[in-house]
Amino acid sequence: MDIILTILYFSIFCFVILKSKFFNDDELSKKWFLSAFALKFLFSIILTLIYTYYYTDRNTSDIYKYFDDSKIMFDALKNKPLDYVKMMCGFDNDSAYFDEHYYRKMIFWYRAFNSNLFSDSHIIIRFNAFIHLFSFGHFYVHNVFINFISLLGLTALFKFFKPFFKNNSKVLFYAIFFIPSVLFWGSGLLKEGLILFGLGTLLLTIQQGFIKFKWYHILFIVIAIVILLYTKLYVLAALSTPMLAYLIYKKIPDKPFLSFVYAFGSLMAMVSAIVLFTKKYSPFDIIIDKHGEFMRYVQHFPTNSSFDLPQLTNWVSIIKYTPNAWLNTFIRPYLWESYSPFVLMSSLENLLFIGLFVLVLAFPKKGNKEWFYILFCLVFVFTLFTIIGLMIPIFGALVRYKVPALPFLAIALLMLIDFDKLKSKYPFLTKFL
Repeated sequence: MDIILTILYFSIFCFVILKSKFFNDDELSKKWFLSAFALKFLFSIILTLIYTYYYTDRNTSDIYKYFDDSKIMFDALKNKPLDYVKMMCGFDNDSAYFDEHYYRKMIFWYRAFNSNLFSDSHIIIRFNAFIHLFSFGHFYVHNVFINFISLLGLTALFKFFKPFFKNNSKVLFYAIFFIPSVLFWGSGLLKEGLILFGLGTLLLTIQQGFIKFKWYHILFIVIAIVILLYTKLYVLAALSTPMLAYLIYKKIPDKPFLSFVYAFGSLMAMVSAIVLFTKKYSPFDIIIDKHGEFMRYVQHFPTNSSFDLPQLTNWVSIIKYTPNAWLNTFIRPYLWESYSPFVLMSSLENLLFIGLFVLVLAFPKKGNKEWFYILFCLVFVFTLFTIIGLMIPIFGALVRYKVPALPFLAIALLMLIDFDKLKSKYPFLTKFL
């Protein structure tokens, strides 16, 4: 039954890809998106097999632990459907009753080390509890759904940046869909798939809203923000400056650099006001709190991929150790620090980005007119890498936390490369680019 349902839903989504205008492109056929969907599903199978037969502790596997917890939530639908609806919507469900009958029976609804942020485990548990309506408890069906959702997000990112890659759609497609970490971690039954969906949906909807606003754009924006807020708040925080700069840039398109100055200044003023009047929610305190959460985790559950991080105590220490955070995120893990295949993949991937940087130096694009979007990507990447580089002392976690930023880093570097010169120098690349 598992195989039959999996094939059925996979076929339905393939049909949707073929018939939906959303996957139309003037340079690439829909076979590209079908191939990406199939490849993503293949990688989800590989990831599932690894966590089934190699890392056999089901209670420590993200792809299984939230799935197992979601069964407890879904089972409420059989006898007390109103409880299921309340838990799914997060409405009137924070009480001793729900705690006793459901949440305490789950292993990961409550985290061992809580910070002052939202629990990011709740949304993936709710997602799985919703997909149970279609899967009847068959795990691989959940893989099909999460891959289609992440495909939608990645396709939205592709459409957002497509205007700046005319005649180079293949290059953009590779940068978004085929980065190893994005392909691997973004294809499993993990929060990364939801993050990619939220990112792509938010950016494309705002872009389309400027072209021709429609009422449902507001709905999509709210959904995207809620997803990012409850999966990884740091991604939304890193995106805030470039997104505000984007809104300003639409009003003053002749001043791309000034847009970021205005955006950064406005956000700093807003954050300062919040801290001044509420005496909490300081971004520095949030980073210090999350840093402490991860450090306590490492002390209680030592891993081979953990490494030393300097102690964060105040905003001065955060600024002081930011270069160290960049080192950890842009260059590490080194090859000799790769104690697992997952970490080794990230280490080799770093070499790929170093190679792209070399191409930027060798074939720089002169008279570049897309500096705003290059800065858009780089500001997002540097902000995100700063946050996670300061907080996370485990390479195994760091490689996953970097996933949302990697397409943006690749896109920024590719926008700096003169592909006409590159292809004239190496004609054989014309076939692939």
